[in-house]
Amino acid sequence: MELKSYLTKKSKLVEKALKKYLPKDNSLISRAMRYSVFAGGKRLRPILVILGAEICGSKNIADILPAATALEFIHTYSLIHDDLPSMDNDDLRRGKPTSHKKFGEATAILAGDALLTDAFRLMGNLGENKRLNKQRIIDSVLVLAKLAGYKGMIGGQMKDTIETNRWNKMNLNTAKKNLEFIHLNKTAALIQASLLIGATLFNASKKQLNALNQFGRYVGLAFQAVDDILDITADKKLLGKRGSDLENNKLTYPSLYGLEESQNKAKKLIINAKKSLNIFGKKAEILSQLADYIIQRQY
Repeated sequence: MELKSYLTKKSKLVEKALKKYLPKDNSLISRAMRYSVFAGGKRLRPILVILGAEICGSKNIADILPAATALEFIHTYSLIHDDLPSMDNDDLRRGKPTSHKKFGEATAILAGDALLTDAFRLMGNLGENKRLNKQRIIDSVLVLAKLAGYKGMIGGQMKDTIETNRWNKMNLNTAKKNLEFIHLNKTAALIQASLLIGATLFNASKKQLNALNQFGRYVGLAFQAVDDILDITADKKLLGKRGSDLENNKLTYPSLYGLEESQNKAKKLIINAKKSLNIFGKKAEILSQLADYIIQRQY
């Protein structure tokens, strides 16, 4: 199957799941949660959950949709908080006012908190599915807690916040190490988690988990390198935001390496990512195509 067709098909399933699992009442917090989740997005992380399961033999996508939804909840909460005045201070996200601009800062913070908490409710409810192994469910919850927490995404976001406005005052080697730490955790960790959760729930071997972990690591770094490039070069209407890295003096790939070298690094990372998939053979075709798409995208 071609990537575009696959993504379209799986995105529709993810959208239905999001509508199913998001609160439907008209309270302020529920409206704020729905607003940010349905503001758009590629649904990459929930699709990676599905791909992680499929590559390890899953034939029943319905079993994995609560976990896929949980990953989109976590991702959306991170974006809501990332846009806050105390962090990146962005007014637009995907071409629409950010949550704090639409609902106020307090509601935005709480909407993010609610999505984070509800993600773990969805993961816990997987235990009601008799087709899934209980220990594998526990293992998948622990993967999410680690890679979305202070040893993963939050740790990367914290380092990103600390290094803003000070990275160019340190020596080059330190700046390079900090850049890799930020993006391995802030971006790659949740991509790794998505793949590993899908694979873990469907009895992946240790060798398969290691391969997907490596793929997620390389793809996550490449994804962020491209994001950093697009923040400078992309059509702002397509990007859906004004681009604030330069203004905020962020430690990014282009700020450290320049645009051309950043593009070269992204290409090398994708080559390594695709090599990680060798053990899966033809089963990895969609993941391989997805890796190529990441460095070809325009927004």
